[in-house]
Amino acid sequence: MLKHLNLDEMVALLSPWVDDPKQRKLFLSIPEIAPLHPRVVEAHEAVVAVQPSSGAGAASQLRALVDESNEVDRCHDHLARAVSYGIDAHRELCLAEAPADAARAAQCDAVQKKLFPNGLSILNASPLAEAGNTARIARLLEEEPEIVAFLKAIPARGKASLLDVVKRWLATGRELQALERARTEIEATQATAPATRTTIQAARSQWFKVVSLVLSNLEVSRAPARDIEIIRGPVLRASDRAGKRYAGAAPEEAPPEGEAQGPGPSEAEPGGAEIGGASELP
Repeated sequence: MLKHLNLDEMVALLSPWVDDPKQRKLFLSIPEIAPLHPRVVEAHEAVVAVQPSSGAGAASQLRALVDESNEVDRCHDHLARAVSYGIDAHRELCLAEAPADAARAAQCDAVQKKLFPNGLSILNASPLAEAGNTARIARLLEEEPEIVAFLKAIPARGKASLLDVVKRWLATGRELQALERARTEIEATQATAPATRTTIQAARSQWFKVVSLVLSNLEVSRAPARDIEIIRGPVLRASDRAGKRYAGAAPEEAPPEGEAQGPGPSEAEPGGAEIGGASELP
């Protein structure tokens, strides 16, 4: 049934009737439904207006932020392991000397504990927690410059030192914090979007009535069967799929007739039918 369709499907189904030149021309060529086209445009615009992803494109922005955050988080985790394993490797080399450099190995243990008090479990934390942890480490390096000197003395890849790796690690933490802040702002915007459930129900009800009327009029149309199928087929197939998708689940009900925007039952639609009598498929 039509009432099982979601907003995205409703927008997609009417978009060709409104925006595609060929389908719009075909729609207008069928006498039984041509007068309804202005109402179709209004119904389409109504559901577009309350579609969650419409407007500023917040949904696509959010997806992009999530993808970017995942990539930064991946880099953060690799750099954190590089720092931890680098200190461990340096410790083992100190103990492998003859005689063993126990003092330097002990310093490795002390720095390791300060940088990773809970081991690498921080890598399983949220991006915001990881950002907070790197902020803690940045303060630690300012308060204990001897740790900076220690890290600078440990070689890393190429001409870099382990201190350079730590700086890259801290930079990913700042990036994660900025991305989480941006994500929070977008989610707050979505949560406070002006479209209320009442306006969504009204838009859906308007869409249901107009589309039902188009389908009803096509039943008695003398237009070529192929033309009728081009207009009607996608709606019927989508409605059938939606009905199967929600089989056994409570469907999303259309609002009561009195809540719908548009003409009441006594106001006849162009084409000789009344909106009030076309709320369900014939």
